[in-house]
Amino acid sequence: MRSPTITAIISAVFATASIPAVLAQAQPAAEIYTDKNCRRNQQLPKLERYTIFSRNEFTTNGQKYWFYSARYQDGGVVLCMSKPNFDQPKALNQPKIQANFIDKIVRDPKNQTAFIITVREGNGLDTPMTNYGLDFKNVDRPKLTSLSLLQQRGTLKDGDPSLPNGSFYREHSFQGSANQSITIDLKSRSFEHFITLIAPSGNKIADIKAVRVNNRETQITAKLPSSGTYKIVVQGLDRTSKGSYTLSINSNQL
Repeated sequence: MRSPTITAIISAVFATASIPAVLAQAQPAAEIYTDKNCRRNQQLPKLERYTIFSRNEFTTNGQKYWFYSARYQDGGVVLCMSKPNFDQPKALNQPKIQANFIDKIVRDPKNQTAFIITVREGNGLDTPMTNYGLDFKNVDRPKLTSLSLLQQRGTLKDGDPSLPNGSFYREHSFQGSANQSITIDLKSRSFEHFITLIAPSGNKIADIKAVRVNNRETQITAKLPSSGTYKIVVQGLDRTSKGSYTLSINSNQL
C-alpha cells in the first residue's frame, strides 16, 4: 500500500528539475587518430584507426602527462596515457573500462589527478550506466574505483502500487552522503515515466518527466543535502505505462 506522503509527492505537478551540467573537457581542434596501442598515426586506414574524443593534461610528482581516449567506429574506446605530445604512449591496463562504450570523461572536481568515466554497460537504450573514478596519483598503477550507488532492473506491472489516476509506481532506495553529487539515469523501451528523488527527511529534492528518446529516458543530477537513505520513485505516465526499465545511480566524485 502506498504511503500518503509518496502519493502526494509523485502525483503533484512536476514543475522543477535539476538539469545535468555540461562538463567541459579539452577537445582536439581537428581529428587525431591513434592505433589500438595509443600511438598517433594520421595515415591509418579507416579500419585500423581510433579517433580521439577526449584529451586532458595532469601533473603528478612534478611530471606532466596526457590522459586521452579514442573511439573505434563500432563505439568501443581505448583509454591511453602518455607524456605530452604522445610521447611514450600506452593503453591503460583496466579491463573493467577498457574497450567499452564510454559516454563521457570529466575531471574529478576535488582531485586534479583523477577523472570520472561514465561507462555504458552495453550498446542500447536500456543498458545500465556506471561511473568509475580513475586516479593517476601513481601513474604506474592508476587506481580504479566504482562509483555506482545503485544498479537496478525493474518492471512496472499489474499489481504494483498505483496512484488515483491508475498509474503504477515502484520505490528504490540507496545510501547517500551529505554534499555528494549524484546522477540518476532511468531508461525504458516500454513506457513514458516520471522519476522523483526523496531525501531521508521525506522532502522532495527533484523530479522530472522523461524527455529524451520518445519520452523514455530521464536523467537527474543533484547534490544531496544530508547523509542517509534516499528514495527514488519510478512512476508510469498513466495506467497503460507498464514494462521493464533500467535505473542507474552514480556518484560524480571520488
